[in-house]
Amino acid sequence: MASDASPISVLFARGLLARLALWPALRIAVHQNWGGPQSSQKQRWLAGVITDEFEASLPPVSASLTAFDSYQSAPVHPSHTLSEPDTEYIETMLLQIMDDEFEVALEDGSAFDVARDVVRLWNDAKEGKDGYVNDLEMQADRVKGKMPQYEVDAGSGSDWEDSDGDNEDESGSDGEDYGKEVVPKLLDHAKEVLDTDEDGFTTVKRKGGR
Repeated sequence: MASDASPISVLFARGLLARLALWPALRIAVHQNWGGPQSSQKQRWLAGVITDEFEASLPPVSASLTAFDSYQSAPVHPSHTLSEPDTEYIETMLLQIMDDEFEVALEDGSAFDVARDVVRLWNDAKEGKDGYVNDLEMQADRVKGKMPQYEVDAGSGSDWEDSDGDNEDESGSDGEDYGKEVVPKLLDHAKEVLDTDEDGFTTVKRKGGR
């Protein structure tokens, strides 16, 4: 993390990383390496790109560096202050990056929920409020190393296998407010679709054959 990052950016960075860690669709995509061997780095890069967008709206005091390690070069913003990104803008960015970097098309509405929370985190950071950040960090810590439950659809006729063999029952109670977000319904990812039944149990199906 850059030592000269503003206090606003540092606080925002903490909350943003925690919120992304609580997003089931992204957690599955990273766990399954749908973004390739650099999937974890792409998650941090995503956080960096979002931070850059918000930092560009701060009054220009000095050259501002992102609070994250870069997966690739961050976009260069002009010196003048830009308007703050809104929920719709961040949602569109999240959907586009999930599609471009992880080949995942989302239709579960979770990108909007994440975007809404990201905007809230920025507004709190500007006011120096860390309560929401602390709450997200605690929730992220509880789900660390765990995955939303899913299973292979035996009727799909594919050789797709579930690589996560130790999903414990505990994950159902983790994340609290974000437990309602366990429906990462993906329209497409390399012919893979995630479906969730009424009990919140996610099934991985293979679309078509090779």
